Amino acid sequence: MILQGRHGAKGGPLRSVAEWLFALGILGAVAWVGAPLILQWIPQMSSTVTLVESALPALPLGVPPGAESVPFLVLVDGAEIRRGMAENELRDSGVSRWAVGSATTEPGVIDERLIFPYRAAGTRFWVVLDRIEAGKQRQVTAIYLP
Repeated sequence: MILQGRHGAKGGPLRSVAEWLFALGILGAVAWVGAPLILQWIPQMSSTVTLVESALPALPLGVPPGAESVPFLVLVDGAEIRRGMAENELRDSGVSRWAVGSATTEPGVIDERLIFPYRAAGTRFWVVLDRIEAGKQRQVTAIYLP
């Protein structure tokens, strides 16, 4: 005995499957044609990133060739230096006790950039401070390890 659907004995079960496949094909075609139109209406995210170091030489003065920039550095006494740290935060962190000389200056994008040499537990590193906005204080833009 064959089960009859809503359409009676004429259609049979295969007709229902064919109708579903046809409907899915139509739906897929509408999505394929409509997707580019819908994507035009969606607001696009706009973000501009200004790299301060992009207009500057590869390595600052006093930093040896081959040195690599790291995002943060934790010293043996627990003091932490990280990119984006403000100049006054750097001074307040107590890192100045590891200084091995005075800061060197070179032209930066907005103002002079400062390069501080340090040595902690036998490891040398250099902290670079740049002014990334006019009228704002300098920030740590790079920490170089040999």
